[in-house]
Amino acid sequence: MRKASDTLDRVCMTYISAKREYIRAQGIDDHDHSNNKEGEDLLTSHIKLDTTKYELLNPSDDKFLRDMIVAFMAAGRDTSASSLTWFFWLLSINPNVVTKIRQEINTNLPRTGSNQDMSSFLNKLVYLHAALNETIRLYPPIPIVLRSSLKQDVLPSGHEVKSNTKNLIHVYAMGRMKAVWGDDALEFKPERWVSETGGLRHEPSYKFSSFMAGPRICRGKHLAMVQMKTVVVEILQNYDIKVVEGQKIEPQQGPVLHMKHGLNITLAKRSSASNEDVQVLPKF
Repeated sequence: MRKASDTLDRVCMTYISAKREYIRAQGIDDHDHSNNKEGEDLLTSHIKLDTTKYELLNPSDDKFLRDMIVAFMAAGRDTSASSLTWFFWLLSINPNVVTKIRQEINTNLPRTGSNQDMSSFLNKLVYLHAALNETIRLYPPIPIVLRSSLKQDVLPSGHEVKSNTKNLIHVYAMGRMKAVWGDDALEFKPERWVSETGGLRHEPSYKFSSFMAGPRICRGKHLAMVQMKTVVVEILQNYDIKVVEGQKIEPQQGPVLHMKHGLNITLAKRSSASNEDVQVLPKF
């Protein structure tokens, strides 16, 4: 573990040093906080952070930048992988949901000659988005979140929270509370996320807290949904997934809610795809 950690540090520091040198070579001021962000990568944007607005951040410290890189790498990889694993398992025991998702994909696939891009296409997949939300509600990738209170406060429940108190937010439990989600809280029902008009039903982030809420809400929420929807569309359009029988499905306790024993599946290339199924997916 120590060797792996040292390797990660070394790689991150190499990138940070190279980026600082590149910025200097381009004659860019580290403290240039202009609004011209087009084409600016994540590391550059953090090196150029406006510390007058973000006093607690220290972009001149390479360790701070290293921590930011690691945070984005971990948040963007393990959480999405965990969510997709639970998602495909839930699909295996709810085949009717697979049918509805495939129908939605086929209905919204652009016809030949269409200029529709991938982003516009994904935005139309309301039921798929609903199924992913429902998965994350039941199996949040980060099951427990730690937050510190900056000042004394009183919760709506009447509980007093003192300043500098460490607060554990049990996202996993909150997503299964009948008092919050109704008597069917333990059921996998993507329909709960679809409005009467067929659009995506909005739930307050303080209720659906898998991505947290407020100023500290997950910055990668939209990107994560785009990535997961893209993966699901590609897989369901090209393969039938069958979960190997006899597996013990249970969560593993840890910072990320992985399946304890993983998920063994078999993939079969879809041989009876209709003409609609084989339409080329749009690009971003």
